[in-house]
Amino acid sequence: MEPVRIGFLFSLTGTTSLTEVGQYQAALYALNQFQYERGNLDFTFTYEVRDIQSDPRESYRHALEMAQSGIKIFVGCYTSACRKAVLPVLEAYDCLLVYPTLYEGQEIHPNVFYIGEVPNQQITSLLQFMVQQFGRRVYLIGNDYIYPRYTNQQIREMLQNMNGGVVGEQYVPLGYTQFVHLFQDIQLASPHVILSTLVGESVLHFYRTYYEWGFNPEKMPIFSPITTELEIQSMGTKYAAGHYSCASYFQSIDTVENRMFVEGMRKLYGANTVVSSVMASTYSGVQMILHAIVHLQSAGRKQILNYLYRKSFSSPGGRIQVDSNHHISREVRIGRANLDGQFSIIWSSKQPIPAKPLMTNMILNEPKEESIWKSVVETLAQEINHGIVVIDDDRTVLYVNSSAFSILRAQKGDLLEEDHLQELVSTYEWVERWIDDDRRVGIILLKKKEQVPTLGKKPLVEEYQFGRIVTWSRSFQKELHVAKIASQSDANVLILGETGSGKEVMARTIHEQSPRCKGPFVALNAGAIPRELISSELFGYVEGAFTGSRRGGSIGKLEAADGGTLFLDEIGEMPFELQVSLLRVLEERKVVRIGENRERLINVRVIAATNRNLKEQIAYQGTFRSDLYYRLNVFTIHAPPLRQRIEDIEYLSAQFLNQMQQHYGKGPLLISRSALKVLQEHPWPGNVRELRNIIERAFHLAIDEPEILPRHFPEDLQHSNRVDLKPSAVNLREIEKQLIEQVLHESSSVSEAARKLGITRSTLYRKMSQWNIYKVNKSRPFQN
Repeated sequence: MEPVRIGFLFSLTGTTSLTEVGQYQAALYALNQFQYERGNLDFTFTYEVRDIQSDPRESYRHALEMAQSGIKIFVGCYTSACRKAVLPVLEAYDCLLVYPTLYEGQEIHPNVFYIGEVPNQQITSLLQFMVQQFGRRVYLIGNDYIYPRYTNQQIREMLQNMNGGVVGEQYVPLGYTQFVHLFQDIQLASPHVILSTLVGESVLHFYRTYYEWGFNPEKMPIFSPITTELEIQSMGTKYAAGHYSCASYFQSIDTVENRMFVEGMRKLYGANTVVSSVMASTYSGVQMILHAIVHLQSAGRKQILNYLYRKSFSSPGGRIQVDSNHHISREVRIGRANLDGQFSIIWSSKQPIPAKPLMTNMILNEPKEESIWKSVVETLAQEINHGIVVIDDDRTVLYVNSSAFSILRAQKGDLLEEDHLQELVSTYEWVERWIDDDRRVGIILLKKKEQVPTLGKKPLVEEYQFGRIVTWSRSFQKELHVAKIASQSDANVLILGETGSGKEVMARTIHEQSPRCKGPFVALNAGAIPRELISSELFGYVEGAFTGSRRGGSIGKLEAADGGTLFLDEIGEMPFELQVSLLRVLEERKVVRIGENRERLINVRVIAATNRNLKEQIAYQGTFRSDLYYRLNVFTIHAPPLRQRIEDIEYLSAQFLNQMQQHYGKGPLLISRSALKVLQEHPWPGNVRELRNIIERAFHLAIDEPEILPRHFPEDLQHSNRVDLKPSAVNLREIEKQLIEQVLHESSSVSEAARKLGITRSTLYRKMSQWNIYKVNKSRPFQN
């Protein structure tokens, strides 16, 4: 078996390099130790490291290059901005990122294995200790990026529940060093505690400025979930002494496993090496992934995550367990920095704290409970498009696919009586079979009956389905009809549509419904690849063709798609000088690799897509060749924006919910009518991609609730359709009434509305009574 390649994405330079160099060292140590301890394995591991320079753009660029080279496992991306930047790459190439850093939560991505702590493990413990020991007045300081802002948003809510409050809040750019004016503000605010989410170089200068101002940690300490032994070593121990941190790991933990870990790191990197919590998380994450790969003999993302589910491992910080949400349950500790540069542990949770990234417990059923029927269902789902339901001997639903849900509106846990099925007999055929006599597990197949046309009557308007795509939109049905005809030919296709409107889904469906469906479907995004690399990606190259070329050369996407379909996304971004070469390939069906003269015959069908106006580029900008346009434009298909397919939003939302419910084993499958109304009134600038993201967020926030409500949507979505104050409101009293009505309509409770308005609840009740506002929102009962 060929070596398994692992991609390390760490900032070896840049503002967070102080922390990430240590993570890189821990990753290397874990890789070397794993291979050394296991001796002769059937295969070996190799790694490639890229310096992402604390820059999300560099993170994306390097991740893309490595994924295109075949790397499936990544480790790193310290900041949330860098992590989020690589998510599209992970999705496109089905890769897995081992993310070994504490973060703000609010995410459960199927392509990420989260090794670091989340707020309910770290911040909650920190705040409870802080309020009990020092007081409730907190000053927040952080760098201006995702983690500090999202974390502080949660801190404000937690403090409010503890009857505490934020007396000041400031954000500074990454790498910021001038804190004198901020300490002037801190002095005026008189907090009991400073809570810092600063990272990198900013940490050192902030603690030093605190010390120089003469503040006393005994009276107003700094609490930080980020400051570790590494930062203390860099800033000097006297500046950190007396301040606090909270983490699952401190170097001072006195266990055999930790002593061996610290000694191993010092043996490799020097006697003065200090180890931090994010380094320990990196080490554990790499060890777990390598263990899974060796056991499975595979680097497949899904297989790895399924294998690791509920597995328990020893680590330098104690026993850890992998939860169903791809996070880690672990013991958490609070430490006070001392003059030795270490943390004296003064509090411990003693027991593991489960990770709740969305402040919601997400525990799936045991995978073994599903093994009896899961493989059968998955096979059926690949072969047929019917509704599929799995029930137990009590007729409790264990599984329902999207087609069956749209028919039955039944979800996991519901009772499915036979009478319910009998009601469908005029429209659907159904077959029920028991597949296990001991467990009494049954499968129900639902198939729509063929409708016989009735003379003299117009047929009912129904959905139109082309492969995986279903629509009730008349205009989109016409486009799908063209796509259906195009799928049965080898002619080139040009798909036009806005970003996120489903152009690649359309291309894949054309391929899947075509005679070429058994061949490969290869995608290339011309807008995501540097100009100098597009040629080699498309045509391939021979060894020595250019500096940095791979030994033995490489085939291009055109050859890789031989016998199948090549999807050229964002074709409008293709360099003008490369377009003539592509045109020649399309005309002659021959490709020449870079660095050689040999022509190779290929049998490829090309589907191109763009969100640009190619005719305008031809006529006015001169950036696209007219001959290439007409060669591609045999069939033109328009993928309409979602705002022109409002009738499809309910079906798409239900489909997304069902997919997520199947993945996580629980969660809502229903959307309330009020929530659907919000979705249908939104303009959807991000189209179907934006809708999926919104539904995924709402699904996680409503994981233990029966349906999606408007309050599960982001505030900007809830407010995007807000009614402006009427122009007729020319006096303050009328404006006040309209504002109260509007805020009540947008809030889930009177208490929430009062907080938004900045008044007490009793004042709001008085004003509601004064304006007789109760009648305005009868359709939305309020809770106190």
